Amino acid sequence: MAIAVPGGINLIWEPSETDDVAGYIVLRGDAGSATLTPLFEDPVTSPAYRDDKVTSGARYVYAIVAVDRAGNRSAESNRVEETAQ
Repeated sequence: MAIAVPGGINLIWEPSETDDVAGYIVLRGDAGSATLTPLFEDPVTSPAYRDDKVTSGARYVYAIVAVDRAGNRSAESNRVEETAQ
């Protein structure tokens, strides 16, 4: 789920049910683009993230990738779109 708030977009997702998940990588791209890139290298451990590096009025698309303790990555989640305030 993506929710626009003043100065950012809050992302919230269901945590992985896999026992060895080390964290999550947030992918972002411009709306309409097929290419998403990671917002950071090291996984976050919480199933939530605030993207505060957005431009007001711009529309973004996001997906999440789970990373296990061995560094393996899941397929990307369903994509969500939101317009920054």
